[in-house]
Formats: sequence, C-alpha cells, structure tokens
Amino acid sequence: MEARCLYFTVHSASNLINVRKLGEMKVYAKVSIAGKSKCTEPDLVNNINPKWNKTLEFIVPEMNIIQAQGKIYVKIELICKRSLSPDKYVGEVNLSLDSQCPKSCNTCSVDMNGSSFGTLMYSSVLGEKHIAVDSSPSKDYTNKVGIAQIGATLVGAVAAVGAALAGC
Repeated sequence: MEARCLYFTVHSASNLINVRKLGEMKVYAKVSIAGKSKCTEPDLVNNINPKWNKTLEFIVPEMNIIQAQGKIYVKIELICKRSLSPDKYVGEVNLSLDSQCPKSCNTCSVDMNGSSFGTLMYSSVLGEKHIAVDSSPSKDYTNKVGIAQIGATLVGAVAAVGAALAGC
C-alpha cells in the first residue's frame, strides 16, 4: 500500500474561552487524521493561551488522498484536562490540507457550536509516497515495523562505514 508520512505540528492556541468555573485550564490538542488520533500533553502553565510545539506523525494512505481529490482532512479538538471529572471540550478546528502543497504554516480560528473565538497555530509537512507494510494494529504489523526499522538502521550504518572507508 502506498502512503505518505504527514508531520503535523500543533504550536499554540490563544484567547480560548475559559470552560472552567474553578481552577486553571490545562488544555491539550487531539489531532485526528485518516482515522487515527493522537494527543499533545496538556499545557499546565499557560491557561487560555496554551503552547505545545508538539509534532505528531501520521501515516496517510495514498488511497485516502486520491478519494478526497488531493485533500487531507484534519480535525483538531482542544480539550481541557480535569482531575475530578471528565475532560471538557473547548473547541475545534477542521482543516483541509492540499497534498500538492507539501509544507504549510497557518493560524486559524477555533470554533465551538458555530461561533468562532481564539486562534490556533499549526504547521505540517507531507512526505513523499512510500510503500507501507500493513496498516493493521496486529502483533505481526508491530513486528514488521520493528524489523523494517532495524533494517533501515543497518543499511544506514553500512552506508556510513562505506563512506568512511571511501574517504581513507
């Protein structure tokens, strides 16, 4: 299966609505791309102006990009972490990244129930097509990925030794 690696960085948000009645907001971002979700750690310090500067890596099947006519859809949910009760939704951003533009850096408005407030800053880098092994979360897949990573490390080490010997 052909796929691309998308490196999506959630930099910061500003001027968010405070959804807590007591205490400080501890906001994290949940990023969903191609049916997979990953989260940043909550920012424990900056309250309604959280900063993460966290890069998340996603494998996006080429078939998803083709079916979406060259677009990659991204949903970013901002969520307030709470200790004694369930986490609380703050707002979200829905993006459509163009696969023809491999790098982007933007600021956009955060939305909650149709009303916009605050801003979110993000950037993304879309890699070239490559062949992905298997997308199932089985132990076999984990083993295949581990073997592939070991193989890539060995190839890199052999190449480095070869380059060093060629320079002698």
